[in-house]
Amino acid sequence: MEKIYSASRALAVLLGIIATFVAVPQIAVLLLVLGGVAAVGNNSEMNSRTYLIAIVLTLGAKTLEVIPVAGAPLASIFANIGIATIGGSIVAVTLTLANRIKSDWIK
Repeated sequence: MEKIYSASRALAVLLGIIATFVAVPQIAVLLLVLGGVAAVGNNSEMNSRTYLIAIVLTLGAKTLEVIPVAGAPLASIFANIGIATIGGSIVAVTLTLANRIKSDWIK
């Protein structure tokens, strides 16, 4: 299963880069799903890092547009990767919540 998580993460990054230069239909949905699949195998430390990455990329990607010539493509690439990490964050929160509820009732 680790290979699937790693492949999903790599595919999300690759797709985020490709979508900057080529129109990909439903790119946001694909990135969210790939990010979510990549997060299924995370532990709590990796989830914390995923939350942080999602926040930084979501809030900071647009700032890269001030760089001459390369700014707009860089902003788009990092925004796309941010979408994938948001998908991972949503899955991480969901799994953590499910595990907490389960542990509350199985005592």
